[in-house]
Amino acid sequence: MNVKNINRLFVLIGLIILVIAGRYVITSQEVVEMPNVQVVTQTEVIPSVAGSYCWHSSGEGKCVDTAAPHEMFEGKQLPYVKVAPNEIIEFQYSQKPTSISIQQWVQDFDYKEISTTARFTAPSEKGTYIISGMARFSNGDRTDSIAIEVK
Repeated sequence: MNVKNINRLFVLIGLIILVIAGRYVITSQEVVEMPNVQVVTQTEVIPSVAGSYCWHSSGEGKCVDTAAPHEMFEGKQLPYVKVAPNEIIEFQYSQKPTSISIQQWVQDFDYKEISTTARFTAPSEKGTYIISGMARFSNGDRTDSIAIEVK
């Protein structure tokens, strides 16, 4: 073998090592199981209803499409949890999301985004509200909703 071929061989071996190392780094940061969520105020846990999600890991994927949040609460016997006006509420995930959107459902299929972090403030006006948290992770996303009543 001449020097030129030996250099090419070292470059090829180096590239293979980089690909293997890169794949290891990517998979070591992979969230294999879908994270859990808990919705809390400073004093209590608010029951949440799991909504639509898509999750993939280890070469397999699963997507589930559910009814809209207001429709899911119509069929359940979950009470609206009483909260104070402007009370701080937080969606806490067992893994850190890459992004999050907190949405307040206004009327049937209309909503407005009220936060892009896991923590948000309850509305100031008295009434009942359905709030959804849509979190994205490296392996997919999940949506969870709560029903609150501002006293």
